[in-house]
Amino acid sequence: MLSFKVRPWEQRWLVGWIEPETEAMITRTLHRVSDAGLTALALFDLRHALREGLLSRISPPPDVRTVIVPARHSDLKADLYLPGRPCRHGALVLVPGFTELGKDDPRIVWLARLLARIGFTVLTPDLLGLRSLRAREADVDDMVDSFRYLTSLGARIRPDRVGLLGFSYGAGPTIIAAADPAIASQVRFVISFGGYYDLVDVIRFVTTGHFAWQGHRGHIPPSPHARGRFLLANLDLLRDGKDREILAEVARGLTEGDWQGAAVPTGELSPWGTALHALLVNTDPERVGPLIEQLDPRIRERIAFLSPSRVMGRLQAHLIIIHGLEDDFIPYTESLRLVAAAPMKDRVHLAITRLIIHVDVTGARLRPAIPLRMYLRELWQITRVVGFMIAQRR
Repeated sequence: MLSFKVRPWEQRWLVGWIEPETEAMITRTLHRVSDAGLTALALFDLRHALREGLLSRISPPPDVRTVIVPARHSDLKADLYLPGRPCRHGALVLVPGFTELGKDDPRIVWLARLLARIGFTVLTPDLLGLRSLRAREADVDDMVDSFRYLTSLGARIRPDRVGLLGFSYGAGPTIIAAADPAIASQVRFVISFGGYYDLVDVIRFVTTGHFAWQGHRGHIPPSPHARGRFLLANLDLLRDGKDREILAEVARGLTEGDWQGAAVPTGELSPWGTALHALLVNTDPERVGPLIEQLDPRIRERIAFLSPSRVMGRLQAHLIIIHGLEDDFIPYTESLRLVAAAPMKDRVHLAITRLIIHVDVTGARLRPAIPLRMYLRELWQITRVVGFMIAQRR
């Protein structure tokens, strides 16, 4: 990790030679140089994910430990990544997102190690809901408890530089956790990577491909995979076992790209199962609201609870947002709505870019039809956002 420190003998030499204001200015300058260098290296390594990159050549490997996080529902197993240099660091809770491997997903492990090399202490909790491809109300509590555990580590972290990072459908609960009254005043930053503002609008996009907010609107052909993920996320709330069995098969087919498997013979589902299936196969954006009103109240309650729109007014942290302009899982307008709802606009750091596909920074390719200056502008936005995030390490 790049760092600049004044050695004791240098400090004695400097006394009487440099005014305190000048010394502070030099320190700030050196920190900016360090941040700029780390930002450049981090952007390069992010572009070559899942491989040891440039940072591995200049920083020691992290110390990785398995820990147990005391939580109000059930104790959580988690991995703690400590920077190789033992001193006080900024820290963050890294929320794995929807992945069956949870904290052990190779992408999460790689990113946690990268963040530790940059200089963060990183905690990756094993969240049962997200690992089973559904977000639960209890997951938000687990994130809050993970944050509190991280801030209790004492000498290894800076308590005023602790945040949370969430991806995609996991970013919504992450923002909700950051706004929880139990920790809101302690959260320095929350990072939403491809996240959302309101699940109703996400459902409209997932099922019909339409998105619109203020002057931004468009249509991207719906992804069967995203529909399948939405269905899987709510199957546990269906009261009828036969509904769960039938729609689980539909969901598995959709996640594999099978549109034809979404058809279900009339009469095989209960009224609430039929309502969920009707929402799933609907293609009219105007019907989404009325169809949601016909769902089982338990599903409607989950949709409302997991929408950050209800808590944005309580958010005190810096809000760092990165979103792909052509995201076919969650439209970029959801991030624009997060920005508009943020209570403190001077704490918002936004990058909307074509250089990212959903949460994949390696999949996007430059297209000759798009002027180079647009890519450069978006790269500059990403650089500023990532640079601000990296500065939180110290």
